Amino acid sequence: MSDLPLFYRSVVPLNREGHRTLRLAEPARFGFARDAHVIPAVVDEFAAACRHLPILFLPEGPVPTPVFVTGFRPGRSMLVDADGGWTGRYLPAHLRRYPFIQGEIADADPLVCLDEAAEGLDSSGGETGVALFGADGGDTPLLTERIALTRHYAEAAKRTAAFGQILQDLALLRPVTIQGRDTETGDTHTLYGAQGVDETALADLPDSDLLRLRREGWLSPLYAHLVSLQAIADFNLTYTAGQTAG
Repeated sequence: MSDLPLFYRSVVPLNREGHRTLRLAEPARFGFARDAHVIPAVVDEFAAACRHLPILFLPEGPVPTPVFVTGFRPGRSMLVDADGGWTGRYLPAHLRRYPFIQGEIADADPLVCLDEAAEGLDSSGGETGVALFGADGGDTPLLTERIALTRHYAEAAKRTAAFGQILQDLALLRPVTIQGRDTETGDTHTLYGAQGVDETALADLPDSDLLRLRREGWLSPLYAHLVSLQAIADFNLTYTAGQTAG
């Protein structure tokens, strides 16, 4: 599997026999995200997250990709504590599903995979952590929940790509910058390269384009993104909009 998402390093199909002794040592620990100042987001979680995490877009790949902003300094999250605990009020689905991910293979059904290099995976056969498979080889409640989340996330990712495509088609995004001050050193850091919806461009859309947004169900995530910008102040950050991206 090439072009792996953030955090994934060694993805292989989940194997009931080969992975039978695997245990997830710390299901509620997210130290692997300590160095991430942005986390991938999908449109299905915009409504739940918008009052707690800023949602912006990165112009990477064929369509803009939404992300949750979790810090203003590259390589440093503001929401993962020293013990790997998540201190935010909303936990992104990208973190909740890790180390699992859905793999796509041509002319075959999707596979549930996992990152064998993930922190906290224990294959020693000990009793530490939570088992993925029971003594009878069946899925444990933890694995059942993670598989369901992984499949839902894969479907949501397709909707998210379609959302990014329409924002790009309608030229609704403009570049923005995020600035914050390090409370420990006093240094100011600025994040460039992100994009946000241009409310003026949105207001100026022809009725036919607004109807398309409503008909295809994109108004809800669009407005959730705009609401999320208010959360920037909760991080003691400032937000500056640039010119409309065309």
